Amino acid sequence: MSCDLPRRAFLGLALAATAASLPLATARASTPVRLTVMAYGVDAFDDKYQRTVIRPFEAQYPNIQVSYYAVRDSRNALSVLRSQRLSPQIDVVILDPPNARLAQREKLIEPMDPKLVPNVADLGALGRELGFWALPAMYDSMTLVYAKSAFTQPPKSWRELWDPKYAGKVAIATNPAVNGSMIAMTMLANRLAGAPDGGGNFDAGLAYLEKLRPNVGTWNPRPNQYWLVGQNQMLLAVGWNSRSQSQLDSQPGYASTVPAEGTIAVPILIARVADRPNAQAAQAFINYSLGPQAQQAFSEAMYYAPSNRKARIGEAARARIPLLSTGTAAKLIPVDWAGFTPQHVAAMREAWLTRIMQAPRPGN
Repeated sequence: MSCDLPRRAFLGLALAATAASLPLATARASTPVRLTVMAYGVDAFDDKYQRTVIRPFEAQYPNIQVSYYAVRDSRNALSVLRSQRLSPQIDVVILDPPNARLAQREKLIEPMDPKLVPNVADLGALGRELGFWALPAMYDSMTLVYAKSAFTQPPKSWRELWDPKYAGKVAIATNPAVNGSMIAMTMLANRLAGAPDGGGNFDAGLAYLEKLRPNVGTWNPRPNQYWLVGQNQMLLAVGWNSRSQSQLDSQPGYASTVPAEGTIAVPILIARVADRPNAQAAQAFINYSLGPQAQQAFSEAMYYAPSNRKARIGEAARARIPLLSTGTAAKLIPVDWAGFTPQHVAAMREAWLTRIMQAPRPGN
């Protein structure tokens, strides 16, 4: 997917010049340290992250100024890091585990100093596979999105997606490079097909997904699957909790649920970009973003589950974050997001593009 970056992002990068490292304990500094954080720019993620995390951080550290570089998704974030390999302009990046693993392999990020990010002690276990190279900043979970007009009760099973009565009425967001929804659906289908969770063999799940093809009305929902279901153009869709909750107020025609078989959680990671000055300031920001205050504020604004176990989420927001429900947390389908190899992704891509999203050619 492409992303038209806002003018303010480029202006922020132009300001992110090399500055001398200053002691963070200094209340005021004649020359402020400047950082650039790269993260998502969809569904008001950027506005809410700046309001709940960046601005309060700047108030606590008045000698550090933070600019925001918005991208559409983690794949775009990795592309920016690659394009800046010889002259990095980003200090901190938020991205998903597969792209974080690639950034680690390509040395686009570098590990943090444990002494500078003490809030790590309070983080959950999910998303810790990369150690101090990338830490879990938040968690999202896959949900079944449904049109209220078509269901008097929330669907109880993911198998509703395969029910012939919804032929042409299912929306699944995919892309040619394999996105998180495609990986998560593969793992879910593996379980529905009776295959064991985990491991690197997805054959059963991919074969089960082939049976879904007649029901899918679009593999490329526009403007997105939530709007289509909210407008009754589609009746079911695969979504993610943060985005589905964020759009509910303006799209009251749909709701989302976690069916009985469970769901899949994805950690969203935060990392320090390699070969940048002001490493102390960057890690101060990362540590602040992982603290209970920032975690609570952003979770209540954007409906991600916090990675900090000490974050106290209000009841209204908690009711809209399935991962904070004991029942949902107990039914998670395990996925080693950071463990997917390029070979795994290539195999999934080939199957999705040639078998699942289009009918086999005669003779194949």
